[in-house]
Amino acid sequence: MERTPSTPYSRAGGLAALGGSMLVAGSMFLPWADAGGGTVNFWGLGGLVNGDGDTRTYGLSVALIPLLVLWCAMFFAWRTHETRMAWAFGGFTGAMLLYGGDLRISEDLAGSAHGAGEIVAAVGLLLLAAGCVLALAANIPEPVQSRTDWKGSL
Repeated sequence: MERTPSTPYSRAGGLAALGGSMLVAGSMFLPWADAGGGTVNFWGLGGLVNGDGDTRTYGLSVALIPLLVLWCAMFFAWRTHETRMAWAFGGFTGAMLLYGGDLRISEDLAGSAHGAGEIVAAVGLLLLAAGCVLALAANIPEPVQSRTDWKGSL
């Protein structure tokens, strides 16, 4: 595979995805829920989640967040269209997994108990997904030659 330069829009998508993943990682330290006596950040949500499925979802989210930040940084190391396309699909999949996990973990919390961390994480995940889509759309190579002068029959 040959090395191909990325377009400015593709790099902007990569930066947006990296920024979104960093917002998600930063939201882990912000208050996510009000536990009655005080606020709880993402690290303390493990004690609030109910059920075995929620506990597994929480564990997957804790493992996936740092991996997604690393995955988003890999955009700038991979130099071919094929690897960047795989990067975009992987980043979008990771964002959707985390968004689904966020919805599952927070469904048991009262509506008034949500904190700023969950909002920052949702904005970061949307930015991450939009950056992956932009990077994918801007990274699709143009055809080598145009077919405007082609006079073949149908």
